Amino acid sequence: MRRTEIRHERSEAITPSAHSRPDFFLRTLNAPAIILVIAFSVVPLFYVGYLSFQDMRIGMGGGFAGLDNYRFVLEDASVIKAFTNTLYFAALSVALATFIGLGIALLLHSDIPGAGWLVSAVVLPWAVPEIVNALIWQWIYNPNYGALNGILYSLGIFADYRAWLSSPLSAMHAVIFAYAWKLVPFVIIILYAGLTAIPTEQYESAEIDGAGDWAQFRYITLPLLAAPLGVAVMFCMVWAMRAFDIVYLL
Repeated sequence: MRRTEIRHERSEAITPSAHSRPDFFLRTLNAPAIILVIAFSVVPLFYVGYLSFQDMRIGMGGGFAGLDNYRFVLEDASVIKAFTNTLYFAALSVALATFIGLGIALLLHSDIPGAGWLVSAVVLPWAVPEIVNALIWQWIYNPNYGALNGILYSLGIFADYRAWLSSPLSAMHAVIFAYAWKLVPFVIIILYAGLTAIPTEQYESAEIDGAGDWAQFRYITLPLLAAPLGVAVMFCMVWAMRAFDIVYLL
């Protein structure tokens, strides 16, 4: 009995140090990465916030400006217009890419032949550089020999060719569709991975209970895809808010 108590006391004395050493070692390994993140992300972020309250002009000494810089930006009509256009562009392009990407991901996840090759094929638009993507859509939207005008004219939908980038409204939606085409492959990859992680037993149980395709999608697929869908929308929204090349070139 005495030996058991001694062993128990020894194990309790050894356990904390045995667990603390690996934790300290892991924290030491993470320290350089944490320092880099603080130095190149956190510190510049706070410094930019500090500068936003300063009156900084080239060749002149700066001073505390308070909220004057923010007031100047919010009172500028061109800034408000640019912000609303950017928000509209980002929201619509991400919504369109998410809707199309979800549909294609569901199609690829179904039992169609060659689904693995199709998954590799849909990644190609994502690998195309932004400038090349913009040049492709310039050719598609060209008012004289563009592919879109040629297809619509041959189908009898339009009687003549249209200048898709001539008016602000049509140009906005043309650029939105072009950028959504760029985002669709990323959405497909994320959602297809999420679909493959859903256990097939849940669909089999739903079929036994008499659930149709829409009920399975609503109560099984969509709830279990909430996390991957949120990740895809978040990344696409950030990229769309920062999009410049395709907007400038088109």
